[in-house]
Amino acid sequence: MELGIKRNSGLTYALKYAAKVLKQGIGISKHEVYKRFGGKSPLIHSYSTFNRYMGIAKEFVNWAKEQGVNRLDKVQYEHVRDFLLSKAEYCSMRTLKVNASALRKFFETVGREDIAERIGEDYQEIYSKGRAPGRALAFAHPERVISLLKEDVHKVIAELQLLTGARIGDVKKIQVFPEEKKVIITKSKGGRTREIDYSDRPEKFERIKELVGELREYLKGSSWSSVRESYYRDLRQAVYRSGEIYTGSHAFRVNYVKERLRELRERGYSEKEALQIIEYEIGHSRIEMSAYYSRG
Repeated sequence: MELGIKRNSGLTYALKYAAKVLKQGIGISKHEVYKRFGGKSPLIHSYSTFNRYMGIAKEFVNWAKEQGVNRLDKVQYEHVRDFLLSKAEYCSMRTLKVNASALRKFFETVGREDIAERIGEDYQEIYSKGRAPGRALAFAHPERVISLLKEDVHKVIAELQLLTGARIGDVKKIQVFPEEKKVIITKSKGGRTREIDYSDRPEKFERIKELVGELREYLKGSSWSSVRESYYRDLRQAVYRSGEIYTGSHAFRVNYVKERLRELRERGYSEKEALQIIEYEIGHSRIEMSAYYSRG
């Protein structure tokens, strides 16, 4: 067991300990560490990977606590497997693979090599349960899909995705600034901050402001991870009932791009100019990605 952590340490402490250890690799050459540790680095060497891995580990810790597991020695491999498979319903194979890698690194760092080894043994089986990679398709009738959701909180989440183009993980980060009529989402994918100007769409801004307030009320008594998981199950069934094709909640993001492109073109922007605006709004670094979404 590594110095500084015990087998019966609390999961919250284990999370802090892992973060302290793993971030020591940032700024150090991978090649140098590989030579020192015989081909495999026990550390993380970039801020983006560190933030993503620790975010996944934190999500697991919060999930485990909801299951009544608060200490490191009480975690069983079955808990980790159940957590990963619960995400398979809405994660792509690639995303599930990253989740498995993150938890493997976490448990190696906190001295639970037994769990890390089991993740390694079942690695391929776990990530193969994820959704096959494919292009997200816009809903033909997104409002109808939303109306078919059973839970009110899920309708709020879906409408926020539709009106802001937010990724599911960004919905809870939405902040509204009434004076400027702006929506800001901090620490989106890649650490980017998204800023969307709604001064030309005041009615949509008012609706977003209302929905953000409702979501905050709903989340006061529930964890985001459990709400998100139930949202995906509800959305899948709503899509099937609507007769549309299910490609995940990312479809609402594609709907946002298509609708925004139409709005901007009607206001006289060229397609290139419109896509540049959308690129900034949805947090992509390449205009080609906005164009790709617009064809969804």
